[in-house]
Amino acid sequence: MADTRIQTRVSDELAAWLDDRDQRMMTGTVHIQAKLELGMWRGALAAELRRIRLTLNQANCIADILNGTLITPALAGSAPLVYYEVADAFQLVRDSPLPYEESTYGAKWEIDEQALLTYLRSLGPTADHALHDAVSRWWAADHKDTREGWAAVGLTVVPDPVRNEDGGEDTTGSSTFSRQSR
Repeated sequence: MADTRIQTRVSDELAAWLDDRDQRMMTGTVHIQAKLELGMWRGALAAELRRIRLTLNQANCIADILNGTLITPALAGSAPLVYYEVADAFQLVRDSPLPYEESTYGAKWEIDEQALLTYLRSLGPTADHALHDAVSRWWAADHKDTREGWAAVGLTVVPDPVRNEDGGEDTTGSSTFSRQSR
């Protein structure tokens, strides 16, 4: 079995924080506390990812945009980083010389760009990081752009809203939208 020991030096401030947490949790040592904190962080990412709800086309649109981007080793500040990446991509397309109606991510993936941006903007820092991590893992494992492919990385894909005859959404039915290939 490979040695799974990880050693690192931390700042005085982080060491004091771990010591304080150790004292209040009575875990025994800051080394055990650091291990537990990593486990809690992993659990928090998984829990937040389980709460995210995207349609298949929304998930695939985000993956299309985030393809090749590195996960930032920090949490978002004032707005989620995935939101910024997606908003920038949407804006770049709007600013392109191609006919707007034919070149948007919304047209390509048959999604409402503004609705997706509104949802992404509502994500907290941990959920945002969890989503970016899931997309990165999805690309790295070369999963299919299907509900099952997204489930393999822990993302819940919900049915696309069905359009009523009056143009409103009925979220109780099945999708009338078709999936675009990567």
